Amino acid sequence: MGRKQKYNLEFKLRIVAIILEGKNSIKGLARVENISNSNIHYWLKVYETYGEQGLLGIRQSSFTLEEKVNIIQEHQNTGLSLMDTCVKYRISDPSVLFQWIRKFKNKGFKGLEDNRGAHFRKIKTTTKMTKKSAIPGLKDSMSEIEKLRIELEYLRAENAYLKKLEALAQSKQAKKKKP
Repeated sequence: MGRKQKYNLEFKLRIVAIILEGKNSIKGLARVENISNSNIHYWLKVYETYGEQGLLGIRQSSFTLEEKVNIIQEHQNTGLSLMDTCVKYRISDPSVLFQWIRKFKNKGFKGLEDNRGAHFRKIKTTTKMTKKSAIPGLKDSMSEIEKLRIELEYLRAENAYLKKLEALAQSKQAKKKKP
């Protein structure tokens, strides 16, 4: 998928002027200029609502979770189109609102959370081998000797398991080498 095309103010004004003067239809102009009908339709609505300033960019910087939910609910309750709702709330593109609706329907409030850059905010942890602290069967009320005995049994069982696992891997390796 390619990057979205950015159009400058002069181009948008020229397109809107052609439509408003009745020199061409939205479909015809979209075909001639090789742009989508929805772009032209959106620019026209934004221009009618906010004027030339709207074509510069009416986008609000960001929306809170509550604002997104309120916008979705109003869109669904009032029957406003995606485009009209976006123009009213200064959302940059109807596809943004469509994505909010889809995410809210699929994942609820969690889907509307802004997780951009979340992987940078996570604390990086180093993976070191550490002794497993919780050995089954150990209790605080036991004497030190009982704790050591249980730990020894656990370690012997773990050692036996690892030896069996290694033997199994070696036998599989030997079978592969035989023709």
